[in-house]
Amino acid sequence: EANKDYWKGAPKIDKLNIKIVDGSQLYAGLQSGEIDITQQTMSDIPQEDYESVEALDNVEVVYGSPVTNQSVFIQTKNVPDVKVRQAMLYAIDRQQILEELLNGHGEIVDGFLSSASPFYDDSLTPISYDPEKALLEEAGWDGSQTIRFYVNSGDSTFVNAASIIAAEWAAVGIKAEIQTVDFATLMSVAGTEDYDVLAVQYTYAPVDPYPDVAWLLGGEGSWTGYSDDTLNDALTKSQLTSDPEETKELFSVVDKKVQEDVPMFSAYVISAQGAVSKRITGAAPSVYGFFNDVRNWDVVE
Repeated sequence: EANKDYWKGAPKIDKLNIKIVDGSQLYAGLQSGEIDITQQTMSDIPQEDYESVEALDNVEVVYGSPVTNQSVFIQTKNVPDVKVRQAMLYAIDRQQILEELLNGHGEIVDGFLSSASPFYDDSLTPISYDPEKALLEEAGWDGSQTIRFYVNSGDSTFVNAASIIAAEWAAVGIKAEIQTVDFATLMSVAGTEDYDVLAVQYTYAPVDPYPDVAWLLGGEGSWTGYSDDTLNDALTKSQLTSDPEETKELFSVVDKKVQEDVPMFSAYVISAQGAVSKRITGAAPSVYGFFNDVRNWDVVE
């Protein structure tokens, strides 16, 4: 409810109604006018509905900052040779997947930070698709092994992406068996050694991804089983400085090491869709500061 005594002035609307609905209901709600606004990370408009929402005459569409990382974690105890992990990355045309499945709404990065972070190092060029560099023979990979690839069944876009990735791996001699499971099962498998590759959407805090990164690359019991002294030192130092440039350099060390050793890779980072009814003024979907100026929101019938 509105605070009429708010020090910056009374809000123009009396209250907000926040609805909890399944993502598949958002398009119909926007179309009918039952839903006035969706924010990119609080709402989850399915990728397959993006074009339909864009076609609505009664809403404006706003794509948010790229913050949701479609992360692919490799259990390094089961895939210990870095050349194999590098080959897995070289074999994937991530840009094509981004363009075909997300209509380009996002970006390709290596490591954890996207361009939405103030500490993103734009000089770190993502590994490009180059199957000729997938040097599996040097790693002693004879093609008889099968990668167990776990995917969230609730993420229809990445289920399709996983099929593309598996086909691209097969083209260089890596067999993958896709295990499509519900989210609860996926999380029960994560951190065990009962998978080789596991993919899930993960939003790392752009200002300080330390807690997630330190845990995911924390060696024994982590989702990757990977640990590196240089990387760990940079992570530790990132918590001991308040200098932005130094922090950026330290997280760049982390992302470069991840790019080199490939305990995980980003399939893509999503710029999610938000939408706002044209009957609303003063409001716009945004990943950050969405409610900062809610006092200026208004409804024009």
